Amino acid sequence: MFKKKWELNFEGHQIVAENWWNLIMKTGEKLTIDGNVVDEHTGWFSLSKELQGKISSEGKTDHVSAKFGSDEFGIKTGCHIFVNGNLLGGDTETKLLFK
Repeated sequence: MFKKKWELNFEGHQIVAENWWNLIMKTGEKLTIDGNVVDEHTGWFSLSKELQGKISSEGKTDHVSAKFGSDEFGIKTGCHIFVNGNLLGGDTETKLLFK
């Protein structure tokens, strides 16, 4: 199995987005916040495109999303992690991910 992981610490909360695939082309993505899986997808040779979750703390809620796609023209998987619509983690140097 091949795995790729992106991590972001946001205001003391640990956000982890993961992508994996194996040789029979089964794939999956998972979004974890503070060690709890908040969204995941598995399938056959496809990306879910987007996983979502929330952080509720001290009376406010922050919306988290992890968007997956191909960068470098399909050569490898990339991920953007957004909090409240702002790109804060993942492959931030790659502005465009191909779906």
